[in-house]
Amino acid sequence: MLKSWRLLPLFLFSTLLAGCGAASPQESLVLWHSWGGSELTALKASLRAYQKQHPEIEVVALQVPSDRLQDKYVRSSAANGGPDLLIGNTDWIGKFCQSGVIDPLDNVFEQAFLERFQPISLETLHYQGHLYAIPESLETAALFYNKALMPTPPRTIDELFRRAKNGPSVAIAFNTQFFYAAGYMFGFGGRLMNEQGLIEVASPGSARWLRFLSQMNKNPKMVAKSDYGKADALFRERKAACTVNGPWALKDYQAALGKDLGVAMLPRVGTKNAAPFVGIKCFMFNPNSSKKNRAMALEFTRFFTEKENMERMLKEAGHIPAVKTVTPVKGSPLSFFAQQALVGTPLPAGPEMREVWTPMDRVIEEVYSNAKSPEKALSDAQALIRARVDEVKKQ
Repeated sequence: MLKSWRLLPLFLFSTLLAGCGAASPQESLVLWHSWGGSELTALKASLRAYQKQHPEIEVVALQVPSDRLQDKYVRSSAANGGPDLLIGNTDWIGKFCQSGVIDPLDNVFEQAFLERFQPISLETLHYQGHLYAIPESLETAALFYNKALMPTPPRTIDELFRRAKNGPSVAIAFNTQFFYAAGYMFGFGGRLMNEQGLIEVASPGSARWLRFLSQMNKNPKMVAKSDYGKADALFRERKAACTVNGPWALKDYQAALGKDLGVAMLPRVGTKNAAPFVGIKCFMFNPNSSKKNRAMALEFTRFFTEKENMERMLKEAGHIPAVKTVTPVKGSPLSFFAQQALVGTPLPAGPEMREVWTPMDRVIEEVYSNAKSPEKALSDAQALIRARVDEVKKQ
């Protein structure tokens, strides 16, 4: 779901030796990733820095298109191959656990190391009580607004509706795909799962959320559709005063709006924060690695999540570091994403999330079209998702 991953050509590069006449590396550590552009530039810089400290180790980094990386890793690892280290995403963990291509990290890292990370980043990478990855950066949704059309951001959804009455032709272009809209389900008191880990979307809070979305959809000054492209275009073309998107859209919006671009936390539901999903870019470890290579992979992860490298990923790649010691400059666009992430909802790592997206998108459309009441739509979706999850667990 996260838009920052781009489709990129497959190529192989290795880090350069530090200085002329340096001895050839004696060991190789294989890393797979899908980063490109500024992310790749920052990654290469950290790889060069790592080689200076460890001239005996060559880090071989393979770039795989984002839509192929997950399946390529599963197939390779299931055949006793694959890389030593993978840069992946939160919602891959469940599939990897099912396929037996990832090991838990319980008792692998000491508590002092884990304490360098924001608690929500570690919580997001737990599945069935076990930690399966080490966080690199956080991603979530926040509010983008056009200062020329809306000089200050609305603090609450009630304020947003009031401004829509006398504001520009479109007050907000809101993509209602569940990933983006879920923050308000949680803000209205709904939830995705109960204490037993069962899907539980049918609740009074979730019904209030659907009525809120329906109210937006019926408002002539608001566009609330399940359409990323439409919401994005309306905002970039200065036809909508605000929109909801992630940090992956920041550069495009800066190019389109320049000094008129503003970023803020999502408008609250009364006094309660909207709590959008928080996803994590993270390091995962292949159980096929030798003991020696596993040790190198762990050491490289420690190195990469040190302050200097996290600052580089923030400044050069626009990542929101998962470590506590590196934060965006207060008042900068990324600082609002960082604040929003800290009150967000950890994106569940389990395989059941694959069964959630389509039914929950359909719920919104059913209520929009008056095909079902919010309560009926949610009840049906809950039953369907639970049945599908049960099938997944039997496989």
